[in-house]
Amino acid sequence: MDAVILPPERPGTTVRRFPWWIPFGIGILVIAAGVGLLVWPFIAASWLLVIFFGSALIAGGLAALVRQRASGASVIGGIVLIAAGILSILFSEFTAGALITFVGVSLIAVGALWLVMVLSFGVRSVVAVLPAVLLIVAGVIGLVWPEVALVLAAITAGVCALAVGGVIVGGSLTLRRVRITETIGRV
Repeated sequence: MDAVILPPERPGTTVRRFPWWIPFGIGILVIAAGVGLLVWPFIAASWLLVIFFGSALIAGGLAALVRQRASGASVIGGIVLIAAGILSILFSEFTAGALITFVGVSLIAVGALWLVMVLSFGVRSVVAVLPAVLLIVAGVIGLVWPEVALVLAAITAGVCALAVGGVIVGGSLTLRRVRITETIGRV
């Protein structure tokens, strides 16, 4: 069967519309998450951060359990990942603090590595050194004022979510006018 996108209907074809409401609903959910991040930045950011992290651990554990030819080590690893995901969601305050600390330390380490590399190459340009300094400052702010860092990250993520959600909704409304036709009798 040959699927072709055609604007007008043709004799001998069946016409169906693309299920545009699926991406439309996803776009609305993304916009709602963006609004939540902008209206309640600290609560939404820490909650979303913990949910995403815990869900990623659970998904990794499930993937380790259901893969073909899972060894004993991967089964144990999968169970540990699932348990860690559940515990990270249950103890969300501890998880959020640990993740913020990890990100702060990581930013400082990446900034320091960047600075060492730039200086070892003999580059003395402000443009080359500035990203390293910004990474180190962001890491220190994240460690000293984790609430401020989390709120800034939430506001940035909220604005991005609004933009992405708007694009998804706009694209879904464009798909609403697309017809998918199947030519009958062709193999």
